[in-house]
Amino acid sequence: MSEAKHRILVVDDEPLILEMCVEFLTLEGYSVESVRDARDALSLLDQNTYDVILSDMKMPFMSGARFHELIRERHPELIERMVFITGDVLNTETKTFLENIKNHCLTKPFSLKELREAVKNIIKRP
Repeated sequence: MSEAKHRILVVDDEPLILEMCVEFLTLEGYSVESVRDARDALSLLDQNTYDVILSDMKMPFMSGARFHELIRERHPELIERMVFITGDVLNTETKTFLENIKNHCLTKPFSLKELREAVKNIIKRP
C-alpha cells in the first residue's frame, strides 16, 4: 500500500496546528481529513477508516482522554493508532493519562520531523 492510500484524521481546535498538520501530511503523500472537535471525529470514524488519528488533548466538548475512551469502546482496533498532541504536559491529569496509555504524544511546539516520525511509526505497525 502506498502512502497516498494511508488515511489520517487530525483532530485539533487550534486552527494553526490543524492547518499545519493537514498541509504537511498532505505534502507527505497522505490522505488527510480534519475536524475541530472529538464529536465530529467520532462521526467520521463511524463512516470511514483511518490508519492514524492525531488528536489534541484539550478540545471543546470532550477531552482527548474521553475521546480515547470512546475510541476504545467503539473502534478498539484504532486505539494504538492514536497520537496525542498537547501543550499541557504539566497538568497532573494530562500527565497521568499520558503515562498510563501506550500512545505516542507530541508536545507543542513539535517539529515537522517529530510529526513525520510519529505517523510513520504507526503506519509501520501491522
